[in-house]
Amino acid sequence: ETYRLAYHHSPKYGWMNDPNGMVYKDGEWHLFFQYNPYASIWGNMSWGHSVSRDLIHWEQLDTVLEGDALGSIFSGSCVVDKNNTAGFGKDAIIAMYTSAGSTQKQSLAYSLDNGRTFTKYAGNPVLTAEIADFRDPNMFWNEETNEWNLVLACDQEMRFYSSKNLIDWKYESAFGKGRGNHEGVWECPDL
Repeated sequence: ETYRLAYHHSPKYGWMNDPNGMVYKDGEWHLFFQYNPYASIWGNMSWGHSVSRDLIHWEQLDTVLEGDALGSIFSGSCVVDKNNTAGFGKDAIIAMYTSAGSTQKQSLAYSLDNGRTFTKYAGNPVLTAEIADFRDPNMFWNEETNEWNLVLACDQEMRFYSSKNLIDWKYESAFGKGRGNHEGVWECPDL
């Protein structure tokens, strides 16, 4: 197409926003992204999925996460659970995302087929707070402490949590109150 990007990923149709965790597994890069598969404007928040073997040529696959009774699917992150710490299966791709309904909560889904399909965790949500802006979880394995760490945006600060199993999260600390720009919502942290 005349105006389609040559190197950067873009969906065949619809609206794309935040990348939600790129993971590498079995020879493929997996890019999950906030997605509206029905229109080229914000709405119907879901997660799209594309794969690449070289980070230049991308194949868009089916939408993997769609809204449910907990709300729309906002941003988050993915990991490969190499040690089966969550109990969903060795090398499962696990997504943590914000369920954005009447409040924002953190939910899990897992894939046992290299990200082609996801099963939402029956115990969702796994992390809640009585705060308006509580979103965009970014989880990662911490080799030094032998546990998962999580940073997420929460009421114009970043909150840090730890977990042994990706399901049970313990609050550790926060950063940002009174620091930096506080004129808008804080979103999409990475560490």
